[in-house]
Amino acid sequence: MKGRRLLILVMAVGIVALVALVRSVVIVDQAEVVYITEFGRPVRLIEAPGLHWKWPHQSRRGFDRRLQLDAPPPREMLTRDKKNLEVAWYVAWKLDDVDRFLRSVRTIADASARLEDMAASVLAAELGGRDLGDLVRVDKGTEIGAMLDRAAQRIGEQARREYGIEVVDVRLRRLNYPEEVRSAVFEQIRSERRRVAAATRAEGESQARRIRSAADRDRSRAIAEAEAEAARIVGEGEAEATRIANEAHAVDPAFYRFLKTIETYRTALDAKTMLVLSSESPFLKLLTRGVPESPTSSPKSPAVVRSLEKTGSRPASPAGGGSP
Repeated sequence: MKGRRLLILVMAVGIVALVALVRSVVIVDQAEVVYITEFGRPVRLIEAPGLHWKWPHQSRRGFDRRLQLDAPPPREMLTRDKKNLEVAWYVAWKLDDVDRFLRSVRTIADASARLEDMAASVLAAELGGRDLGDLVRVDKGTEIGAMLDRAAQRIGEQARREYGIEVVDVRLRRLNYPEEVRSAVFEQIRSERRRVAAATRAEGESQARRIRSAADRDRSRAIAEAEAEAARIVGEGEAEATRIANEAHAVDPAFYRFLKTIETYRTALDAKTMLVLSSESPFLKLLTRGVPESPTSSPKSPAVVRSLEKTGSRPASPAGGGSP
């Protein structure tokens, strides 16, 4: 019995020693910093990664020292021109003073909640000093960036002073109208775009009418100039033809009258024409009496024959009668 009790005692001591050994080991990861506390009071800070030791009655509290990214839900804020906006942002931060952090907020969740309230207050103050047009216009890309830089600086100074936190960056994720008024605002924007489109279309149509009117005016002027030039050329041609005809008539009036008579016959007489005239009619004089002799030319002359051949007629015999 004594041996059994001794064995149990040794086993109990061994278990206690093993538990004490396990509780004395502290493993610090590269991504964290560890505080050793004694009955809730911080006694030692371990920042170097690796294997460390502590007393078994002491506790270990680890904090992630990597960059933290908090993206809280959107909140409604007012601009200077009284536009209600739904603003969503994110805050990137990390631990700076672990002692102050442990005395003030103690946990990462508490730090995130404090930073959310702080960022909401600072951003609301910054947005309240600017109009909506200054925030969304594209020709001033540095306006909202400068505002967020100032907000990050103010939040960082307060967070470092009160919570031992270093704020790395503050940026907006979304800037929009609240859900309950978003459809009405979008409809107003669409109406404004339609008005601008109608004005632009009307201006385009007015310019098109001006262009068409100028083109029609140029076309009419070009046609009038072309018609005037054509009339001038026709007039010159007719004048030239008249001059040539007058010269031909002056050279041989009888032969000219003969050609004109032949042309008149060809124009007036065809298969469907019937004329009832007196044999003494001047119109039938060439058919009934033939071509009169002239001192300068005769129907038998080569010139008369060529002229008759061109007109498709044959010279009449002096004894009378002939048909073209």
